[in-house]
Amino acid sequence: MPIEPKNFKVTNAIGSTDNFAGAEVQFFHITIVQSDSSVLDLRAELDFNETMHNLIRTIMERGTILYQRIDNAATGRIDVSMERSGWTAATLQAAIRAMGDTVGVNSKSVSLSVVSQTELKLDNS
Repeated sequence: MPIEPKNFKVTNAIGSTDNFAGAEVQFFHITIVQSDSSVLDLRAELDFNETMHNLIRTIMERGTILYQRIDNAATGRIDVSMERSGWTAATLQAAIRAMGDTVGVNSKSVSLSVVSQTELKLDNS
């Protein structure tokens, strides 16, 4: 006979992420946009002191990255999940934009980047 949990709640709210273990987690969708309004192809910016290295250092100033995903296309898209984040979408966007137009050894611009806070979504969108 299966055991039935007592007082088991399936979800806190449909459409939001439920966390059953550990600290609260936030999810951010980041698009790296340069000063000329083009997106930055991050696949060429992964080495030490290049753009991604500097972005990750900035993001980690206010929390711990649990997972990150860099899009395998020229979309400028990064998705991160953070534990104990001190960021909101607006403050993270401001911090990334403040990095300016000469980020890393290749002097890439991130000054028009866009950040939104999302929920956990396990698909290709």
